Amino acid sequence: MQDNNPSTLIVSHAVRPGKTEEFARWIEEVSDVAKRAPGFCDIVRLGQTNALRHLLLRFASRDDLERFRAGETFQRLERRARDLTTGIDQVADGCDVDVRLPSDASAAPWKRFLVTWLSVLPVLLVVSTAIRALLPTVPPPVQVTVSSLCLTSLLQWVILPRVQRAARAWMLKDEAGRLRT
Repeated sequence: MQDNNPSTLIVSHAVRPGKTEEFARWIEEVSDVAKRAPGFCDIVRLGQTNALRHLLLRFASRDDLERFRAGETFQRLERRARDLTTGIDQVADGCDVDVRLPSDASAAPWKRFLVTWLSVLPVLLVVSTAIRALLPTVPPPVQVTVSSLCLTSLLQWVILPRVQRAARAWMLKDEAGRLRT
C-alpha cells in the first residue's frame, strides 16, 4: 500500500583513516543509484568534520525507500561501506523530520579519555625531560610553566587533531558496531 508521506534515509558514516577518497566515490555511486530509483525525490550531502559524513535520501514513500534499500545494488554498496567506515542508517517519515546525527561528542567518555591520555603521556614525558635538561638551573615552577605551554601547543595544534581523526571511527562505534548518535 502506497502512502502519501515522503520517507528519508539518513546514512551517517565516520570514515576510516586513508579511506576518504574511496568513500567520496562511494557517495557518488550511492547518489547515482538513488537518483535512478523509483520514487526518488532528492538528496542532501552533509559534511560535519574531516571524517563524519551524512547522506539524506528522500523518497516519495516508505515503500519506495524500502524497495531501494532492499535492492541488490544498494545492498552491495552497504557491504562495501563497512570496509570504509563505521556507520548507522536511520529512517524518518513525513515532511517534518527530526534526526539525531552522530558527532564527536557522541563518543563514549572512556574512549575519549583513553585516546587523550595515550596522546598526552608520551608528549608529557618527552617535553618534561627536555625542559629539565635544557633549563636545569631554572626554578621548577618556571620549568612546569614552559613545559605546559609546549605540551598544550603540541596537543592542541599538532597531535590531538591527527590522533582523533585516526581514532574517530573507533571512538564513535557503539557496542553493536554502529555509529553512536
